[in-house]
Amino acid sequence: MPAPPHSIDWETVWNSLDWDDEHRYQADEAERLRQRARQYAAPAKIKAELAEDSRSVLTFELGKEHYGVDVMLVRGVRPASRIARVPGTPRFYQGVMNVRGRIITVMDLRYFFDIAPEAEASPPEEVILVQSNRLEIGLLAHQVNGMVSIPLADIRPVEHMPYMLGMTGGRIVVLNLVQLFDDERLIVGGLNTSGQHNEPVE
Repeated sequence: MPAPPHSIDWETVWNSLDWDDEHRYQADEAERLRQRARQYAAPAKIKAELAEDSRSVLTFELGKEHYGVDVMLVRGVRPASRIARVPGTPRFYQGVMNVRGRIITVMDLRYFFDIAPEAEASPPEEVILVQSNRLEIGLLAHQVNGMVSIPLADIRPVEHMPYMLGMTGGRIVVLNLVQLFDDERLIVGGLNTSGQHNEPVE
């Protein structure tokens, strides 16, 4: 049966993501394959409706919160062990990392959203590279959980939270990266409009 109009080849999207950690990739790929098997079991009509009335996001955990970002804005996943600190910057600005010659700013959403981390919490282990509004930024994550398709009807708007498209019944906060990246606080510490720092980092 032909694919529904404007369908996206998620297999190609997933394979195009830039992974450093092969074990992380294999674990997330196994989860993705389980999700795909469940989707293939659905009737063709339901699958076509899901493609048009849902949003595909990469989900991740940071502290006690679960977030989702539009998978089309994700450029890769990296371990969080290569971040170089930059003095004199806001607390949410965790530093920069060199990704194949590109200097990427890394931010901690907990501080950006004024969510106090637990004192005994372990440090985030991964960085999700996302790009929007000509900015490429790394988002810290304790764990990347993989891609899910969320029905638009399940994403409920949250008042007074301008950087969120909404929250699902499963308490996944779906981020609005386009709006978040417009925040003037991100143009700090030597960032330019390409998302790169002015000083090279080895």
